[in-house]
Amino acid sequence: MVNWKAILQESPIDYLLEEDNPSVRYFTLRDILGKEERDSEVTAAKHAIADSPIVKKIFQKQMPNGYWNNPANPYLPKY
Repeated sequence: MVNWKAILQESPIDYLLEEDNPSVRYFTLRDILGKEERDSEVTAAKHAIADSPIVKKIFQKQMPNGYWNNPANPYLPKY
């Protein structure tokens, strides 16, 4: 595996830990920094994901019965 710390001129960790993107913060804490799932920072980031603006925007487009566009094919549209 490539040592990304040796390649970069400065660490992206502070940027990845910003609270305005809890999904990225969660995965950074867990997968890059190796914190346990039960760690209070990891738990807080995970719970903040549901309240993040992008997640709220996605779910605002969901129909009351749980689909987004076509009940016969609830998987689409992907994006």
